[in-house]
Amino acid sequence: MSAELADHEIAPFIVIVIITLIVVYLIVSLINNSLYVVRHAEVMIVERWGKYHTTLKPGLHWLWPVMESPRKVKWRYMDVQHNSSQASIVSVHTNHVDMREHLIDFGKQHVITHDTVEMYIDALVYFRITDPRLAVLEVANLPDAIELLTQATLRNIIATMTLDDTFSSREKLNQELLFKMRPDAERWGVVVTRVEIFDIQPDEKIKKAMESQIKAERSRRAMVLSADGKRQAEIIASRGLAAARVYEAVGDAAKYVNEASGAAAGKVYTAEAEAAEIKLIKEKVGDECRAVDYISAIQWLKTLEGMTRNGANNNVVLVPVETVDNIHDMMMNNDPRSLIK
Repeated sequence: MSAELADHEIAPFIVIVIITLIVVYLIVSLINNSLYVVRHAEVMIVERWGKYHTTLKPGLHWLWPVMESPRKVKWRYMDVQHNSSQASIVSVHTNHVDMREHLIDFGKQHVITHDTVEMYIDALVYFRITDPRLAVLEVANLPDAIELLTQATLRNIIATMTLDDTFSSREKLNQELLFKMRPDAERWGVVVTRVEIFDIQPDEKIKKAMESQIKAERSRRAMVLSADGKRQAEIIASRGLAAARVYEAVGDAAKYVNEASGAAAGKVYTAEAEAAEIKLIKEKVGDECRAVDYISAIQWLKTLEGMTRNGANNNVVLVPVETVDNIHDMMMNNDPRSLIK
């Protein structure tokens, strides 16, 4: 039996092969367009004849060709490759709706404060889709809508605040921005979880003025601290001087008290010694002489000895007691003739 085809069999064989390939292609294409795999943390919006039909959960799903089709959405995200500091914004059309939390960084925005100061604010918005049907069917471009809503709300809030309030009340600004954005975002099936003011950059002239103000404020604080330090030093020094004078006065008083006590004790000991001396002399001389006369005689002899001590050229004249008594009587009687006797 020959394996070769006859001439009249070649044409039908080619037709059969072509038809078979077409059928296989149609089957593969049908399966490829009808079988969809929804990954974890994602959903898919399905429309039937152009109307919303269902929301597909993660898993393998079959869609009827022509009759059912997934709804495509426009999405954009920030793409950072190889830990680079430069990030690029990528826009895609996809039929999968990511249910994870998303981040939008819409760059520096020009705003004007209540005191007419121009500045640029960079904000970050974190949001999560809670109702994918609303996020796809109620808004045309969800990331752009969230960004524009944030920008408009931020400008309205900054317009009611001054420059100083903007820098000092950043946490309050975040809370107010989040509070005002949430009601509008919920209409799109989105929950704004957090809004963070990332950077605030005033105009160059304002920045220089603020730097000058900060320098002046620091100089003022330095002067105040220096003056306060000098005042505290003077207070401490005066307190130390007062304490030293108090201690000196206390020391002098104690010194005077001790000297007076010592002098008094010395006088007491001297008086006791003299009394003991007189008593002893009185016991020794008995009734022959008075103790006072004896002590006076001793003192007189000591005085006489001192007058002639160390070779002093002094003339000492001794006069009898009777002569002294006669001179005394004469002076008392005013009679010069009594001296002849």
